[in-house]
Amino acid sequence: RDWVVVWGRCSAEYEGRSASRLSPGDVLVMVKPDRSVIVHGPRGFKPLNWQPDASAVTVAVEGGELVLRAVRKSLREVLVLRCGAVHLVAWGRGAVGGDFYMYVDEHEIRDYLAEHPEEIEEGLEVVRVEKPVEPGFVDLYGRDSRGRIVVMELKRVKAGEEAARQLLRYVAAFRSRGVEVRGILVAPDFTEAALRLLSEAGLEYRRIRLERIYEWVKSRRRRGRGLLDFIGSSGG
Repeated sequence: RDWVVVWGRCSAEYEGRSASRLSPGDVLVMVKPDRSVIVHGPRGFKPLNWQPDASAVTVAVEGGELVLRAVRKSLREVLVLRCGAVHLVAWGRGAVGGDFYMYVDEHEIRDYLAEHPEEIEEGLEVVRVEKPVEPGFVDLYGRDSRGRIVVMELKRVKAGEEAARQLLRYVAAFRSRGVEVRGILVAPDFTEAALRLLSEAGLEYRRIRLERIYEWVKSRRRRGRGLLDFIGSSGG
């Protein structure tokens, strides 16, 4: 369960969904704490071989070579590395991962989903963005394919319990007036506390792929702003 990095002159053989062979050469081998194995050559950024979340990773010395085997049992994939010369071995303990953030803000996520409501649900129609309600502003307000009102709270990072409570307050404001409403929390990921609260309150959640939204945002930035972007913001 450690980080392990090996730089050496190695060959590789893979057998599983297909088969491949890498002749001896200098490579950088990385074994991650989840037992993922990645093999990089001296050029380019794409790995030459990889084995995601192997069931077992073993190391032995056979015939004067360092031999690393990574085996996946579910699909029966085997990656074998044989290193005749080892230039460097490094390892370290620790598997605490940081949160990864894409460079989009919540307004850009809101605008994307307003134009692509099918990313949340087929048949969903967004009627208004930033709709004012008694506790604040609903990010997206719409109707589903059955005509029911849907209020959506958006987060660009992992949504926690407070985000779920915020959505619950919006839903409660509609239900207090006798309106049938669905509440959906939309985010890249959710904490266990948020999921538990949503389940208890009868609310829903949807995961979004920020990389797709980022590509859309980049294409818009390249095109520049159009006339419609200024309507309603210039006072004319």
